Amino acid sequence: VTLCRAASRFARAMRAHGVVLALEGDAPFGDALLRDGDASRYDLECGMAPLAHHALRAIASMRRHRCEKITVVCAGDAHASVARERIERWRGEPSSALREAPTIDVVAADEGTDTARALAACERFADETTTTLLVVQGDVVTDVALDDVLSTHLVNAATATCALAKKRAWAKVETKAGRAPKGMRYVGLNADETRVVFLAGGEHDEAKKRLKLQRSALNATAEMVIRTDVIDVGIYALEARETFAALREKTHLKSLRFDLVPHFAAEQFRGTTAGGVAAYMVKPDKYCVAVDTAKPALLEASREIAAEFHHLLERPLSKYDNVVDPSTVIGAKSTIGPGCAVAGQCTFKDKCSVKKSVVAADCVFGSGVKISNSLILRGAVVHDGAQIQGCIVGPGAVIGARVTAKDSIIGAAYEVEEDADLDAETVVVQNK
Repeated sequence: VTLCRAASRFARAMRAHGVVLALEGDAPFGDALLRDGDASRYDLECGMAPLAHHALRAIASMRRHRCEKITVVCAGDAHASVARERIERWRGEPSSALREAPTIDVVAADEGTDTARALAACERFADETTTTLLVVQGDVVTDVALDDVLSTHLVNAATATCALAKKRAWAKVETKAGRAPKGMRYVGLNADETRVVFLAGGEHDEAKKRLKLQRSALNATAEMVIRTDVIDVGIYALEARETFAALREKTHLKSLRFDLVPHFAAEQFRGTTAGGVAAYMVKPDKYCVAVDTAKPALLEASREIAAEFHHLLERPLSKYDNVVDPSTVIGAKSTIGPGCAVAGQCTFKDKCSVKKSVVAADCVFGSGVKISNSLILRGAVVHDGAQIQGCIVGPGAVIGARVTAKDSIIGAAYEVEEDADLDAETVVVQNK
């Protein structure tokens, strides 16, 4: 039956519509790194590119199942306006993957709109001949070929296909002996891990002392594997007609990740959907993460891109195994070590040291500054003798002379006084 359905889909031309959901939605990111009310976390650099660019690049790079149109959904008119300007600029860059991208429309959803409701609103932007939606959450950073996700979707004749990736070491849920872990995500798969049987739990859920499994799922699945070491990162292939119908009929479905896809997983065993929910297992050598927190996700993903997955920087490595923009000025006896990335128009005075860190554009560093295992965002200023370890320094932040900061988040435009000592703190400008 599955092969017949797949053959039927191949017989009719597949017309895919890409969707990027750049909403605040399910992520507990916070606003410490945002300059003002018009700022969006999708504008923050991960590696050397804004988060939204990573999601768009993943769709625009498709070749076998090229999307005919891409819709970017932003939270509010102000964010949508900024996104339009950025996308136009990216499309004009000679080396950008977006130069050959299809039409990209940016639309504004009401502030606070949930991801499933935002996807429902995309129905009016989809062509009548659209058969498949390729949905990527705006905080996804990946080098997975999304053509492969759509191929898996077609071959399995699925109603939905969910990309599942192994959790990074820094994304582990904290556990305590004798207690159910709060926020744990449970993924139920069939024996050969080609089908998602159920999805439960998540960031907003209380600790689950027991999992409720449907009898219909147990009857239909000879053997089930329940995994907590993989997550649905936010890449989905969805049948357009069935998805829009479900969203119209079931208005209680608010979240794409926590409501809609689990709904399809449950309904596949009740015979109410044409196909099942397929699992696309991300290969171990591929990079696929959801940057849904500032620390650790944004910090660690940036460092991993610079150190291990530097092809995502879209710039060549130097002979020192790092990436430093030619416009950056480096003073006497200053060093930028392997596994680092430094964007354009930065200035380092004498005797600076940068190790295993990422520095965004337009940053200024005084003499004798030491940076390690950190992310320095656009326009930050770090004065003489400061030492920064394991930190995120927000856009436009100012670090005073001889400051020592460890494992901290320094908010956008925050000014740290000279000789201050920060240890595992989050400091932000009040009344932003």
